[in-house]
Amino acid sequence: MRAFFLASLLALLVDIPVAYAAAHEGWFVRICPAKTDANRVHLAFSGARQGFGWSWIKGWTPDEIDLPRGFHTVARLTLRGSTASTPGNIQPHAYVCVGFRDHVVQRMEFDDHEDHERNWNDTDDCAC
Repeated sequence: MRAFFLASLLALLVDIPVAYAAAHEGWFVRICPAKTDANRVHLAFSGARQGFGWSWIKGWTPDEIDLPRGFHTVARLTLRGSTASTPGNIQPHAYVCVGFRDHVVQRMEFDDHEDHERNWNDTDDCAC
């Protein structure tokens, strides 16, 4: 326990990513900014009679978040992603990955909107 604490503290102080901190407790979403030219991406999630919406704004919000605790045990998730056009970018592209605990469940690439229904044990690749 002491070694774990010291390693975590050292990693935090020198900004080294810790490998064992990569797993999530439930569903998560990751925007790949290098492959996304949209300035704003809106995502909506539903499952087990609950819903959650999140908007990513380039440079203002984190690129990866965990869905709320109520989604930790949801087995099937419905997801919708959409982008909004701007005068300088009529069809902005988004590259989004949705995962469950330690793996990616769905990669989404869209210029307008995209809908999916996925189970926690589905797999896909994500090359952020």
